[in-house]
Amino acid sequence: MAQALDGIRILDLSWGIAGPLGVLLLAEHGADVIKVEPPGGDPLRAYDGAVVWNRSRRSIVADLRTDDGREVMEALVRSADVVVESYRPGVIDRLGFGADRIAELNPRCILMSVPAYPDGHRWAQRPGYDALVQASSGQMWEQPGWRMGPIFLHMPMPSMGTAYLVPLGILSALHARHTTGRGQHVRTSLFQGALLYSTQIWQDVEGADAQFHELMGKSWPPGIHQQMIFECANGEYLHNSVMSGLTPTASQDEILGIQGAPDALTFMTLPVEEREIWNAKRRETFKDWDRSELVELMRANNHAVEPVIEASQMFAHPQTIANGLTVHVDDPVHGRTTQMGVPIHLLSTPGEVKGPQPRVGEHGEEILRSLGFDDARVAALLAGACNPTAPAPEHTPSTAPTVAPRLRRHSAPARVVDTPAPAQTALGDITVLDFGQYLAGPFGPMILSDLGATVIKIEPVTGDGMRLASKPFFGCQRGKRSLALNVKDPAGLEVAHRLIGTADVVHQNMTRGVASKLGIDYAASRALRDDIIYCNTYAYGLPDPLGHFGGLDPLYQANSGLEFEAGATHTGNAPLYYRFGMCDASNALLSIVGVLLALQHRDATGEGQELWTSLHDGGVIFSSDMWLGPDGTPWNRPRLDQDLQGIDALYRLYRTQDDDWICIAARRNDEFAALCTVLGTTELLDDARFASQASRSQHRRQLEAVLEPVFRTRAARFWSRKLDDAGVPNEIPVDTFDGLQVLHDADNVRLGLVAECEHALLGLTRQFGNLIDFSETPGRIFGPAPLVGQHSREILDEYGFSGSEVDDLIASGVVAEPDADLVQYRARYMN
Repeated sequence: MAQALDGIRILDLSWGIAGPLGVLLLAEHGADVIKVEPPGGDPLRAYDGAVVWNRSRRSIVADLRTDDGREVMEALVRSADVVVESYRPGVIDRLGFGADRIAELNPRCILMSVPAYPDGHRWAQRPGYDALVQASSGQMWEQPGWRMGPIFLHMPMPSMGTAYLVPLGILSALHARHTTGRGQHVRTSLFQGALLYSTQIWQDVEGADAQFHELMGKSWPPGIHQQMIFECANGEYLHNSVMSGLTPTASQDEILGIQGAPDALTFMTLPVEEREIWNAKRRETFKDWDRSELVELMRANNHAVEPVIEASQMFAHPQTIANGLTVHVDDPVHGRTTQMGVPIHLLSTPGEVKGPQPRVGEHGEEILRSLGFDDARVAALLAGACNPTAPAPEHTPSTAPTVAPRLRRHSAPARVVDTPAPAQTALGDITVLDFGQYLAGPFGPMILSDLGATVIKIEPVTGDGMRLASKPFFGCQRGKRSLALNVKDPAGLEVAHRLIGTADVVHQNMTRGVASKLGIDYAASRALRDDIIYCNTYAYGLPDPLGHFGGLDPLYQANSGLEFEAGATHTGNAPLYYRFGMCDASNALLSIVGVLLALQHRDATGEGQELWTSLHDGGVIFSSDMWLGPDGTPWNRPRLDQDLQGIDALYRLYRTQDDDWICIAARRNDEFAALCTVLGTTELLDDARFASQASRSQHRRQLEAVLEPVFRTRAARFWSRKLDDAGVPNEIPVDTFDGLQVLHDADNVRLGLVAECEHALLGLTRQFGNLIDFSETPGRIFGPAPLVGQHSREILDEYGFSGSEVDDLIASGVVAEPDADLVQYRARYMN
C-alpha cells in the first residue's frame, strides 16, 4: 500500500531522543531512513529504550573523520532528500557537511540541525543532555513536587517537544521544496522543544489582571487536576476528570454511596471548611473501593475516569489495543517484544512498523552497493571507515574539553515589535479551517500559522469555550483570524461549506459523530473539495471501546504512566500530574505532523485524505521507550527516587550549601573521573562498585550517599564553575519567575525565541516565538489571539459575500462580530 513519504530518503546522523524519535514518525510513513552511525554505533544504544526509537530504518557505519568515510557520506547526500544531525553548532561544518557543502552536493537536500541550544545563543556550546536543558530552560522549577525546589522531570520534556519539531521542520521544508525546487537549512533545538510546552503557562500580558494568570500559575496543587487523583483500595489510584464535556447519569457521590452530599452547585457555595470535610469524606470512601470495579461503574455513568498505571501496563489498555498502538516486534537482541505502534492514523496511506532496531552497520554492504561502489571498494570500506565492528573512540580525562562557560544572563529592555511577513513562508500557500475548541484541537493550527499557513478560526457566536480559561486560550490561538459562526443554522452551514470548498485543511477536535451531525465531516468536506486534508483530534480515538467518549489531558497522563512515574509512585508517593498539559499538546502536535504528511502525499499524487490522532495516543508516545520482553516483563527502565531528584547518581539534582541546587550529567567514564577530582573523592575511582557506568547505576544509592554531603559543603555557583573547568556537564536550575526570566532574556529575544504582539484589549502579549528556523522560507508570528468574530466581516468579504449579506447574517445571529464598545465586549467575554 502507498505511504505518504514514498520516495523520500532521510539520512539520520542524530542521537539522543529528539532526532531518532522525530525521524521515526517519518520512517513509519514511508521514508527510507538510513541511520549513519559513528564507529561503535550511536552512543544511546546503551539505553534499551532506544530499541523503539531506532526501529524502522537501516544502519551503516561511516567514520566522518576519515577521507573514506566522507566519500561515503558524500555519496549518501547525493541520494538523499533530508539529512538530520544533532551536533553542537559548528561541528557538522567541521566534519565537512554543513549547509553550504550539502547544497553543493545536492541542491534539493534539506539539512535538519537539532542541537541542544540555538546557534548564536550564549549557551550554544554547553552540553546538551535533556536534564540539563530541563534545568537551564526553567522546566524543573515550573513543576511542583513532593518537596520544595526544582523537580527532575522523569519524562524528558525538552527532547519530547523537539521530537515533534524535527518532523514539522522537515515536512514544511519538503512542501516548500515542492514550489521552489530547492532544499534549505532548517534548525530547531532542545531549548525550543522545552519552550513548546510553556504555551499555556508562560505569558507576559500587559493588560492582564491576577485572575488572568491565576489558573495556570505555579502553585500547589500543581494545576487544577492534581486534586482529582484519588487513592483506591490496595494503594491503587485513579484520575477522575472534570470538564470533559460528558453529562454524568449519576453523580460521583451517588456512585460512591455517600449519603446527604450536596450537589455540585450547592457545594461551591459552602464555606471552605465545610467543603474540606466533604472532600475528606470522599477521599476516605474512595479507599474502600476496588479500582477496576469503580472505574467500570463510573464509566457506565458517563464519568471520564482512568486508572493511574505504570507505563508497562499501557499496552494492555483496551484503547491502546484498539488504536493499533500495541504491536509485536521481533528484535534481534531481545526477541519478540511488545512496543508502541504508529500514533498518527492516515486512513488512505497508513503507517506501519517496518522492522526492529538494526544492528550497528547491519545494512552497510547493501547501502554501499546501491550507491554504486564496486565489490573491491565495498570490501575495503567495510574493513575501514564503514567497519560495523570498529570500537567507539575513547574519551579520557586528559582530553575531555572544558564546558563552555555561561555568559552573564541579561534582560531585554526593548520591546519586540511585529516584523513584516517574509515574501515566502514554508506553508504560505496553505489555508487551514480550525473548527477546534479548548487546547488539543486549536494548538496544532496555531503552530501551522507560525509556519506560514493562513488559519481561520471558526468558533461559535458565543466564543470558544476555552476563552474563559485566559492563559490556556491565549496559549493556542495566536496567528489566527476569527469567524464567529453558528454552523447549526442552515445559513451558517452554507457559509462553512463555501470556506471548506477552497480550504486545504479542515482541523477539528469534536467527539465522534458530532461533525457528521453538523454537516462538516470528511464526507461533506470531500464533496466540496476532493483533495481536502481532514483531521480530527479525538480524546480516545476513532474506534471503540472508548471512541465515543470525550476526555481531558490528565486522563491520558494517568493511563500512559506519566503520573505514576512523575510522582515516583513506586516509592510510596502519590502520582503527580504534569502541569504543562502534556497530552493536549502531544495530540495537537501529532495531528499537524499528520496533516503535513498528508500534504506531502498530496503534493506527490494530488490526493487528499482523512486522518486522526488522539489524546490517548499522545500520552503513549511519551512512554515510547517502554517495551515488554518475550515473557511480558518490562525492561528495567530508570525510575525517579522518592525525592524526585533524578534517575541515577550521576544524572540528577544535588542540593548545595546555599540551599540551591545543581544538576549534573556525568555519564561517561572520563566525566565521572573529572567529577571525583573536583569533589575530592578520587578514592571512588579505585572502588570496583563504580568502575563502569553500569556498575555505578547498580550501586546508585551508595554513590549518592558519598556525593550528597560533599555537594552540601559549597555553593551551587562554586561547584558549577569548577565542574565547567573540568569538563563535567552541569547546570544550575533556572527559576523563571512564571516565565518572565525566559521571556525577557536578551538572547531569546534577539534570536526570535520570544514574540510580542499587540492585543486589541490586553495590550502587549509576550509568548514563546519561533520554534523552527528556516534559512529560505522563515516562519512568522502573524498576530495575537483574536477577539470573538474579530475578522468575520473581513473573511466573508474575501469569500464573496456582499455587504448586505453580511449585515443580514449578523442581524440574524448566524455570524457575530465584536461589539463596538470594547469595554462591553470585555465584560461579556473576558471576565
